[in-house]
Amino acid sequence: MSAISREDFLERYGRYFNPQRVQGIQDLGFFVVEGPAEGPWFHDSEGKRYLDLWCMGGLYNLGHRHPVLMDVARKAFEEEDFGSLFFFSEAKGKLAEKLSACSPGRIETTLPTVTGAEAIDQAIKCARGTTGRSEILYVDHSYHGCTGFALSMMARGSMRDFAEPLVPDFTEIRHGDSDDLAAKISERTAALVLEAVRTDCDGRRPPDGYLADARRLCDATGAKLISDEVVCGLGRLGHLWGCQYWDVEPDMLVLGKGFSGGLYPMSAVVTRSECLDFMGESPFRTISSFAWSNIGARISHATLEETERLLPDLEPLGDRIEAGLLTLKERHSRVLRDVRRTGLLFALDFADDITGMGFMAQMFLRGVLAVASSQRQDIVKLYPPLVLEAEQVDFLLETAEGALGAL
Repeated sequence: MSAISREDFLERYGRYFNPQRVQGIQDLGFFVVEGPAEGPWFHDSEGKRYLDLWCMGGLYNLGHRHPVLMDVARKAFEEEDFGSLFFFSEAKGKLAEKLSACSPGRIETTLPTVTGAEAIDQAIKCARGTTGRSEILYVDHSYHGCTGFALSMMARGSMRDFAEPLVPDFTEIRHGDSDDLAAKISERTAALVLEAVRTDCDGRRPPDGYLADARRLCDATGAKLISDEVVCGLGRLGHLWGCQYWDVEPDMLVLGKGFSGGLYPMSAVVTRSECLDFMGESPFRTISSFAWSNIGARISHATLEETERLLPDLEPLGDRIEAGLLTLKERHSRVLRDVRRTGLLFALDFADDITGMGFMAQMFLRGVLAVASSQRQDIVKLYPPLVLEAEQVDFLLETAEGALGAL
């Protein structure tokens, strides 16, 4: 593994990357040249070790280079190649069968894709195609990706304004407000897109009963309910899928990030079969050249099995982290206003933007990687890997104590 320093990297390679992004990362103080990674830890190229509690928003739900997944990946690379989007294989068949078996209710048909944002776009196309309608409802302060349809649901601001005008007929609704949803959903609505928890902005759960109301209103109007599981799924909320936290069955699940353990780009739309009926006229309307390789399918199958194996351990792990963070909140209430938790998703609510970013910087200096909301810098989020152990929880809490004390 390369031992190149940050300075040498910038001098040799920096001009080949987006200069604004490179400078922006430097300005934040988080410029890292990656080194080796294993489990919940990663190193920079100069040897400093970090506890990864960002996990790229869930890409590394099972930690870095999980040994079971690495063994599967090595064997898959030895035995298969990528395959073709037009052909089928046992690896793809087993993954589709597994997704059907572990998805709620009548969700059993899979549309392979590569990234979470691509899967969101495909789900919206399916909703429009099968309903013959155009309007898409989405929750305020959402983040569903940066591609075409997904960008049209981005929270208003610098992330989307530069690309206006966006795709028309997207309507924003207030988070967790059943009355607002009831007032805006109608017989012209193709789909409602939401997460079980608003992950990017503030980690807030909707009120009890909200997702059940959403299911009822979609049924009444004929709209499709699309559950974005890119972050909320794969164990993050203590269940395999985030919608199961509320015991609600959507029409489509959108998967990404942790779906293949950080080893291969894989995503999917898992849906009720009737949502694909419109493709009978032209079954090749949605094609993705790199969707579902044989290798990726084998890794994702193992990822699902390993995640299911870990599910019983997640509540006590979350309880241990939450108890420690609440103790820190009481001790440092001037700067840390609130601690929110759903499953293994934590949102720390700080007094202001400067304090939030300061906490993130102090944690980074001390060897823990957390991430501020892209929309609110007073909110810092923790995405602990599902494989975190007691010793690493203690390190997290000790580091947070030091960071809060410094603030």
